[in-house]
Amino acid sequence: MPDPIASPPTGKAPRKLGQAVVIVHGMGEQRPMDTLRGFVQAVWSHDPARAPFYARVADPADPAGAKINQSWITPDSRTNSYELRRITTPYDVDGRRTDFYELYWADITQGTTRGRLAAWVTNLLWRRPTDIPPDARQLYIVTLLAVIVALCAALALATSVWQQHISLAAGLLVTILASLIIWLVDRFGIPYFGDVAAYMRAEAATVEKRALIRDRGLRLLKRLMMDDAYDRIVLVSHSLGSMIAYDLLQILWADFRPRELEAIRDRAKLKAIRAIDKATLVADGSAWPSKLDDLAGFRRDQWELYRQLRTADADHPLPWKISDFITLGSPLTHSEFLVTNNLAEFRRGMAERLFSACPPIAEGPAAGGTVLYQEGRSPSGKPRRAVHHGAVFAATRWTNIFDGGNGWLTGDPISGPMAEKFGPGVENIQVELRGSLGRIFTHTLYWSLTATGVEAGARPRSHLAVLRDAVDLGRKLEPSKPPPA
Repeated sequence: MPDPIASPPTGKAPRKLGQAVVIVHGMGEQRPMDTLRGFVQAVWSHDPARAPFYARVADPADPAGAKINQSWITPDSRTNSYELRRITTPYDVDGRRTDFYELYWADITQGTTRGRLAAWVTNLLWRRPTDIPPDARQLYIVTLLAVIVALCAALALATSVWQQHISLAAGLLVTILASLIIWLVDRFGIPYFGDVAAYMRAEAATVEKRALIRDRGLRLLKRLMMDDAYDRIVLVSHSLGSMIAYDLLQILWADFRPRELEAIRDRAKLKAIRAIDKATLVADGSAWPSKLDDLAGFRRDQWELYRQLRTADADHPLPWKISDFITLGSPLTHSEFLVTNNLAEFRRGMAERLFSACPPIAEGPAAGGTVLYQEGRSPSGKPRRAVHHGAVFAATRWTNIFDGGNGWLTGDPISGPMAEKFGPGVENIQVELRGSLGRIFTHTLYWSLTATGVEAGARPRSHLAVLRDAVDLGRKLEPSKPPPA
């Protein structure tokens, strides 16, 4: 019997180039491959629609012997770590294999001090009330009250000790409570929010760790981009990992964006870019529309431009292969509060192309402009054009999956919609998740097989169906036949 990983059975879908899915984990003391294995279980192993009959095997973890899609964990030098491996699949129903990778970065943020965490929290709290966005006010109030209570308790204790108004028993009790608070900060505060403090803002104390995380991610993604075995990469990110992935996208696009485009030679590419131009935004974020008239059409245009850019040739040796950016439980929705000081400063960053919008901001001053600019002429005198460095979402679709809640106990208060901050080209999908504690803090349940979840809206899907549709291993927009050479 032929090996299904080597070649698909006779009569099945013809062999196609593979695709890579890279998951960027969130904050906390993550163990290598924990996030990756859980994600693959949800997206591939338990999706009966993706694998043909020969790739269905008994689940070793299920005593009842339920069938799952086969996969293998195999070494891969592109991860630059013996602790990390890729998970690969056999050929699916479309004749295509998928390799799953994890960008692991938790080890780099180890060693965050209490002082760095306290400085980050102080920076967040030291804001004018008008600079606090509505979707962050509840968390802001909770954090502020906790800090005030702790400071008042410390002041009362110091005053009592100084005036010798505290008994030995009371002093012992206070010592125990103080030790418990310090233990909680060291056990939970630093391992989780220390990662945020170490990456969120570019400051003297964080620049080195930010650079190390980005260098690791860029090495992996560049190797995948230049690998001829893949023609598509999907970048999936959770929690704080979405901020890292967003930064990586912008850095990669600056190097891999289409340049030296000539009208006759690159007619198909320029046609795809002009289709994106119809949805471009003006630099003034206050004038952005609340939604696109044809979001589905815009996403089709993004896919077409990705298809035009994913193949390298002599004139354009750097292909762009990242078709999709997927954020799960992302704090990017609070960027004007976490990354900058207020919404005005964040909008200024958009106008200066420090941040990338979806759809991209036009090169020209008016709506309906273009993402192209002229960067010189060819030896024959023909004008050459390039896509500007802030237009990464011209060729990459952005899907944001979030769980709404009341911001206190239920749902996922870290996540939220993106359209107001990053543009109406982001497809926002709200789900309602329930775990073993019901709706209590569902931030880690987006790919959970034991949780229950449903899409909010008129045509509800399960939370796993939402995730699988976003990753789109079957490539719904891919033509059934390859384009002629």
